[in-house]
Amino acid sequence: MSHFTTIKTEIYDLEILKQTLSHLRIDFEEEGKVQGFGGQKEIADIAVKVDGRFRMGFKYNWRRGSYEIMGLKEYIHQADFRKIIDRIRQEYAYRKILAETRKRGFALVQEERVKTGTIKLVLRKVA
Repeated sequence: MSHFTTIKTEIYDLEILKQTLSHLRIDFEEEGKVQGFGGQKEIADIAVKVDGRFRMGFKYNWRRGSYEIMGLKEYIHQADFRKIIDRIRQEYAYRKILAETRKRGFALVQEERVKTGTIKLVLRKVA
């Protein structure tokens, strides 16, 4: 029998998560149902559409204070899903860094995205 499982994340900011998904052109729905096999459904804070259906989501974990990725174990451990999850994590981290550094008075001077997937940022303190 399939069951829903979760993956811990370092995603704490719901607004930046929504910005990330929009930027990546990933369809999502707030308070959406994540579909499983045989009619199984779980409510997620953010349901993400993969393969034409809401197959994974982000659910807030009150103890950790972060949004965990949830979905059927058979889905979220597949290579295609892992690629999507990795893209979301990287873009979220990028957007969170920019938001936090702006709060501290830094401005983005230069950005370089390398083929390996690395993002190099040059920030400067604004006087």
